[in-house]
Amino acid sequence: MNAVRAEVGKLLTLRSLALTLGLTWAVTLLLDALDPPGGSVLPYGQVGFLILGVLATSHEYQGGGQIRTTLLAMPRRYRLAAAKAVALVVLAAPAALLVAGTAGEPGGTLSLVVDTLVAAGVGLLIRHPVGAAGAVLVAYEIGLPLIRTHWGEVNDWLPLTGVLIFAVASVVFARRDGADGS
Repeated sequence: MNAVRAEVGKLLTLRSLALTLGLTWAVTLLLDALDPPGGSVLPYGQVGFLILGVLATSHEYQGGGQIRTTLLAMPRRYRLAAAKAVALVVLAAPAALLVAGTAGEPGGTLSLVVDTLVAAGVGLLIRHPVGAAGAVLVAYEIGLPLIRTHWGEVNDWLPLTGVLIFAVASVVFARRDGADGS
């Protein structure tokens, strides 16, 4: 429980996360008012939650190597990865409900939270925010639409995929060194 509290505190103090969430909600509000072609505003909000997930797990590898300090304080890496996931869900769920509600699609809340966990897993694997954000955005904006054209709707298995990606990222995180990835 202390690890989750520490991770939530860490996430709440990151200005980049607050800015990402604020901009995501503002863009959703603006687009909802403009009524874009296609009608759904939620896919635009999804981009913000993908960035949120990447930043939440990759920020510690930047600059001074905060990940080393975190690992000294919490050496059990599986427990740390789980704490990161729980903390991210605690932060992302209310924001996802706000954004999905603003978009007029409150049923999309779970999807946004799962997308955030997928992106967090990729951020944990790649360790560089720009590279991880690029990988996630290409996968979601190009890869998934191509897969949908050939294999139909993939949304049914995305929640399971999100959990699996974060689980794989946790295993990789637990087995590699605490270097900053440079």
